[in-house]
Amino acid sequence: MDDFERELKIGFLQEAEQLLGDTEQCFLNLEANPGDAAIIDRIFRLAHNLKGSSKAVGFDGIGEFAHEFESLLLKVKNGEISTSPGMVSLLLRCNDHIRAMVEGLKANLEATFDSSG
Repeated sequence: MDDFERELKIGFLQEAEQLLGDTEQCFLNLEANPGDAAIIDRIFRLAHNLKGSSKAVGFDGIGEFAHEFESLLLKVKNGEISTSPGMVSLLLRCNDHIRAMVEGLKANLEATFDSSG
């Protein structure tokens, strides 16, 4: 990997930490305000940005998991799944999983992840 690609990836990891922190805060707000459409829309946009940015810099493992995360969030957004405490807990665990992937990449930019389940 050349220096430019390395800088892009490091920049993404810094951005991802901020996005994940924002997402976590939104989930905590959602626990207090279940079903709040504005919060759900914000979470969806954050996940969408994370997915796109990760794929753009070649972090496909994060991109694939974020895509599944986004699909789940779309069901929440469309009212197919309620924002019960259990669902918010699951979404927070997904956020934590992505955070762990980011931490792994900070330690080794060449790390790969199996998101197949």
